[in-house]
Formats: sequence, C-alpha cells, structure tokens
Amino acid sequence: MAVALLFSSAIVGFLVIRGKRALVLVTLALGISGWLALAAGVQPGVAVLTGDTVAGTAVPPAPGLVPAGSTAPTTSAKPVAPDPMSLLKPGDCVEVPMEAATDASGAPTWKPGSPDPADCTSLDANYRVLQTGPEPCAGPLFELETSRKDHSGKQLYHLCLAFDWRVGVCYDTAHMDEPSKVDCGTPGDHIVQATAVLEDSTSGAGCPRDGKGAVWVVWDKRRMTVCFRGGDDPGK
Repeated sequence: MAVALLFSSAIVGFLVIRGKRALVLVTLALGISGWLALAAGVQPGVAVLTGDTVAGTAVPPAPGLVPAGSTAPTTSAKPVAPDPMSLLKPGDCVEVPMEAATDASGAPTWKPGSPDPADCTSLDANYRVLQTGPEPCAGPLFELETSRKDHSGKQLYHLCLAFDWRVGVCYDTAHMDEPSKVDCGTPGDHIVQATAVLEDSTSGAGCPRDGKGAVWVVWDKRRMTVCFRGGDDPGK
C-alpha cells in the first residue's frame, strides 16, 4: 500500500506540470494503485501446502504419514524353539528323577519324574535313549518310555529309554533295581565300578578279571550282564 501512495504522489506532481495529459495519467495512476492494493491484499491469503517451500524455508511433512510409494514397516512373530527333548537321538542321555513309591499291590517301586536332556558324562544322566519316533518301543533293554504332544495332538517326541550302564563309571547299588551314578571316591558298602556291559548275554563268563576275580549281575529279561570289580559288592 505504501508503494501505491508514493507512486500516486509522483503522478500528481507530473499533472501540475503537464496538465494536458491529466486524464490519461490519472486513469493510469488509479489503475496501477488499485492493482498494487489488490496484490497486497491477496498475498497474505495464499495457503501453504505441506511440504512446499515458502521464502526459502522447507515445511516438514505432517508427522506419522507414510510417503507415497513406501511400504509401512511390518513385524513378524519369532519362531517357536523346538522342545529340547525332540532333538535327542539314540545314544543321547537324559536325567530322570526317580521317587520311591508303591504299586497297586503295595510292593515297592519307583515313580519317574519329568526327563531332561543331560550330558552322558554327568552323574545326573541315569538313562540313555534307545529309540525315537512314533513306533512302539521294541527290544528287551528299554525300561521307560516318554512322549509329549502339542495342543493340536501332534506328537512332539517319543523316546524309549534304558538305564545308562557305562564302563568305568561307579554306581551306588544299594537299590540294585534303580542304582545311581556316584563319584568313585564315594564311600559305601555297595559302591561298584562297571568293568564291562555285555548286551544279549546272560553269562558272566566274558567279564574281565582283576586280582580279586570278577563280579557280575545278570538281567535275564533284558538279556544283559554288567560286570564289576572283583572286590565289589552289588546290592540286591
């Protein structure tokens, strides 16, 4: 608006000097002044679009909007880790907690707890895997079987287990029907050390001898013989 007024004053001064062109110049002055006033009044009403540049300053896009053509980030569920028991194979070992109990007739027996994978060299590894898969347990050696299914009924694992008799390992055989691995320095009347494990045999003829001979225990139904040192005294 200030520009229009200054320009009009200049025109008036010109009119005093050159009166013959008054009509034309006044018309021109009024036209120019009106155009400048119109331009000055319209400019503030221009809308600023998101992301446009006004007077050299970038206007950031609205937060939370995804630019056209880009893909919104997605998240995926982590895969469920398999049950460690399902990864076991024949020859691997497990720890099966055993609790003294009685059967329906009142006779003493053992109640197995939930098995867990174990290092075969550890004292806790009291059973080893004989067979895996959905087929029924077969063969004379297996003593326990364990299995688990998921919520849909799909079988996660099925394992057939035998007690882990191992050459060179010492056992507490106070309960010979369910012995336990112990350190060989453990004192006790029925601490023995296995010197041989003879499968498919019901004889101690093949047991190694030491200065005191040999001692062995035979399991007829399992067709297995376990040999011990000559001075050992396995429990009954």
